[in-house]
Amino acid sequence: MMSVYQKFATSFALALILHFSILALFGISFISESENETVTQKSMPEIIQASMLDDEKIQIEAQRLRSDEQHKQVVQQDKQRKLDNAFKKQQQRLEQAKKQRVQEEKKTQALAKKRKQLAQKEKQERAQIHKLRAEEAARLAKIKVQKQAEKVRVEKQRKAEEKKREVARLAEQKQQQALVAQQKAEAAKKQAWGKQQAAAAKAQIAKDKQRTISTSAAIQSKVNNSWIRPISSSKGLRCTIRVKLLPSGDVMDTTIVKSSGDRVFDRSAENAVLKASPFPVPKDRALFSKKFRSFTFVFKPE
Repeated sequence: MMSVYQKFATSFALALILHFSILALFGISFISESENETVTQKSMPEIIQASMLDDEKIQIEAQRLRSDEQHKQVVQQDKQRKLDNAFKKQQQRLEQAKKQRVQEEKKTQALAKKRKQLAQKEKQERAQIHKLRAEEAARLAKIKVQKQAEKVRVEKQRKAEEKKREVARLAEQKQQQALVAQQKAEAAKKQAWGKQQAAAAKAQIAKDKQRTISTSAAIQSKVNNSWIRPISSSKGLRCTIRVKLLPSGDVMDTTIVKSSGDRVFDRSAENAVLKASPFPVPKDRALFSKKFRSFTFVFKPE
């Protein structure tokens, strides 16, 4: 912009100098003509006295002078027109430059406004980022505190559970020890009871065996005493008889399980069993049911 103004100032100065030069030339020409007229007026008598100039030459000279003057005017007008045109062009350039400057200033102002808006926006964005970072930092700090609290809570809960499990383990161990002691005591008691029961069972078995033997002998003796030997039976015969009794000792049924080979002898044996009824049976129902409700015995009278 300063170069345009400098150019305009230079052109304007040149135009002024040119105008002053033309005016000076006109002034000098006017003074020269006045002096010539004075000299002519002063020297006219001398010229008239000396000789008469030819009118034609004077007219020619006047015509030449007028032509020169017209030429000078034409040249001067052409110069002035050129200067005016140059001045107009310069004015147009100045106006164009001014418009361009105004446009550039508007652009500069718009750019400055835009930069200001961008700066404001950037400032707001930085503030927003700062706010978000602060919020994020606060959130992370809160999460950290929560995690720490959760860690403490979990650790506390873990220790409480471990303590609870340890207490439960000790209680269970104590209970197991008591149970083992109880089981040992019960086992010892059971073993003692078993030994006692075994001894009692053994004694009972021995007693039942003795009763069975004595009862069997009594039955055998009673059957033998009730037997009537058949005339046709030979000595040394024997048969096996199954007998079914009632709890009272009465005979319900008899069956020859193993024959002697002599039917008469076998029949006489069955008759002896029926005749000997009721048998002397033990009062112990268990022993009766086990040994004498249904039993077999070998009948051999001799």
